[in-house]
Amino acid sequence: MNKNPVVAALLNFFFYGAGYVYLGKKKGFGMALILGWILVRIGEIAIYLTGLVTQRWLVLFAGLMVFMFTFAYDGYREAKEMQEASPRARSQAR
Repeated sequence: MNKNPVVAALLNFFFYGAGYVYLGKKKGFGMALILGWILVRIGEIAIYLTGLVTQRWLVLFAGLMVFMFTFAYDGYREAKEMQEASPRARSQAR
C-alpha cells in the first residue's frame, strides 16, 4: 500500500517518529522518538512556565527545529522510496 510522503513528513515534523510508524518502517525507532518528543515537550513547557526562558532555551528550540525538519525530510524520503519500490509503480514505469 502506498503511503503519502507529505503525510509522513508532516507527522514526523510535528510528532517525531510518527511518520515512521505511519509508514510501518522503523516502528521501534519511531516509538522511541515519540516518547522522546513527549518528554522534551514537557521539559520545554516546564521551562517556559517557570520563567527560565533564556538564550539557552532559544538554542534548545533552534536545535529542536533542526530535528523537526530533518525527521520531516527523512519521512518524506522513506515514503517516496516505498512508492518507487511498489509493484504498481514498477509496472507503470514500463
